[in-house]
Amino acid sequence: MKISVSKFIRGVVCGALLAMAGNAAVAQDYPSKAVRVTVGMAPGGSNDTVARLIAAELANRMGQPFVVENKPGANSTIATSELKRASPDGYNLMLVISSHVTNSLLYPELNYSLDDFKPVTVIADTPFVLVANPKFEPGNMEELIKLAKSRKDPIDFGTPGLGSTQHIALELMDQMAGIRMNNVPYKGGAPAQADLLAGVIPLIFATPTQSLPFIKNGQLKALGVTSANRISQLPDVPTLAESGLPGYEANVWFGIIAPGGTPDEVIRKLNKEIVNIVRSEPVSNRLREMGLNPIGSTPEAFQALIDQEKTKWTTVIQQSDIKLH
Repeated sequence: MKISVSKFIRGVVCGALLAMAGNAAVAQDYPSKAVRVTVGMAPGGSNDTVARLIAAELANRMGQPFVVENKPGANSTIATSELKRASPDGYNLMLVISSHVTNSLLYPELNYSLDDFKPVTVIADTPFVLVANPKFEPGNMEELIKLAKSRKDPIDFGTPGLGSTQHIALELMDQMAGIRMNNVPYKGGAPAQADLLAGVIPLIFATPTQSLPFIKNGQLKALGVTSANRISQLPDVPTLAESGLPGYEANVWFGIIAPGGTPDEVIRKLNKEIVNIVRSEPVSNRLREMGLNPIGSTPEAFQALIDQEKTKWTTVIQQSDIKLH
């Protein structure tokens, strides 16, 4: 049986229109039941706090529970693998941080890729502060580089673990400065900072929230910040880019993603609500209190950030020859 080209084209067009109408109807009714928001880290950290803040506001605005589930393990890759397999209907979301990109480069045996997910929005970001024990001699980045180059043994540098965002930021700093620090991996940022305060290690990268109280009371000293511009909380502390590493930038961002087949109309609806939440005065103030910079991006801007980060960190990780299993 022959089908004319015109009838075939009309059939395709009608099918596409019906699909679009169906997706629009889904988005209009969304959400009609509880939505799961996965966090790949244990409760109590910044990831968990941000997820619960946004989830509570979404529930208030959209009339259905947004339930946060913590599934820690393997630097969030276990939870991310589960998200790939979850139904792409808008009822499965995940809060991720910038390690979402670097994980895809560090773990060669992952069963997912970045293309398996749709970005919804970047909620916020924050730089690191390069902090030192007060007894550590260098007072700025230039002096640190000079000391590192003059020493026979590398300087110890604590991180929350192999492949952590701080570890990758350290590798970038080493490469740009032409030095080599000794990465001392801990099981989290808190024990690394505890040893820094005790003088066991001289240096770490810490978030402003984590480090500011100790900087203010003199228990730690700030040598630089990893953002492109100085931060309001430490206006007298220069960026690493100002301190001999032009172009250096290493921020942590927090964003929401969904499984790859999630309808675009649902992504748009979620994006609109979350952006309005992030930009509302109570939530933006709360994020700033946590040391975060509220953003609220479009899905396209989030995707552009992911692509940019992938290019940047691929080079750093390849040069460092880091592999995790």
